[in-house]
Amino acid sequence: MAEWNRRKWLRAFGLGTASMFVAPGLLVPGLLADEPQITRSPLNKLSDEQEIELGRRFATELEKEEPVVSSLLIDRYLNALVRDLASHSQRPNLPYAVKLINSHEPNACSLPGGFLYVNRGLIEMIGSEDELAATLAHEIGHVVGRHAVNQLLLSFSARALLKPVLDNLNKHNGVIESIILQFGGALAMLAMLHFSRQDEAQADLLGLYEMLRAGRDPRGFLKLFAQLEELQESSGSAPIAFLSDHPPTPERAAAIRHELAQLTIPAGASADSMKFQTIKMSVGLLPESPKVPAHHKPQS
Repeated sequence: MAEWNRRKWLRAFGLGTASMFVAPGLLVPGLLADEPQITRSPLNKLSDEQEIELGRRFATELEKEEPVVSSLLIDRYLNALVRDLASHSQRPNLPYAVKLINSHEPNACSLPGGFLYVNRGLIEMIGSEDELAATLAHEIGHVVGRHAVNQLLLSFSARALLKPVLDNLNKHNGVIESIILQFGGALAMLAMLHFSRQDEAQADLLGLYEMLRAGRDPRGFLKLFAQLEELQESSGSAPIAFLSDHPPTPERAAAIRHELAQLTIPAGASADSMKFQTIKMSVGLLPESPKVPAHHKPQS
């Protein structure tokens, strides 16, 4: 079969190298989804520095509500993995960092500016490093797409709080914290941020290309989705909160398979490591988190 990729197809029809993102289900032969090229929302006038500071403020408040657990071995491993993936993203300049939350719910989330969180339950559920890389690459994709910050700005704007937030971003006077409390706290506010299904599908595709450029096997997405499908089946009819706003898992898997069919995955792409297996065992040995009242979970 002659080599013929999407960029060549686009150039042949005078469309240049601009990316065209097509939602899963709208893919048609001859016009295939490509890596999304991010465009800024008209409402989002924040500089990277302002977005980072907003994310830092939310991270501080989030960590007052969630049981973050620290282990030098685990923290170093997770942050090295995130930095590797993020360095191959479309926004490599942000100060990406990840922390472990002591919760058995298999979830992860991201905040503006590159602040990521992963629950121990996610690491306990998966079996290989490429599944963890897929999870973190997806969250980096949300940061690259500015999905959380766009939604936060909409929420502030709807309550006429956008100007006070922006005016006080670099002032440690309690105003930002007070505004977050008006929404019920960081977790409650983040739970209100309903990413569109296109945002979720976009984060998957962005993550896939991050993994590919980082020399990691993006088929980890399919293994991760298989785990999520198994989790959904085991839950019976009970809905899984952190998946409620995502496209159906089979649809996400189909979109990734469609994309993978157009790519060549290097023979040496990394799928697992002894480091990951050591970290997985270390996570299983962590002490249980203290019992705390149930919170709304942030959008993953």
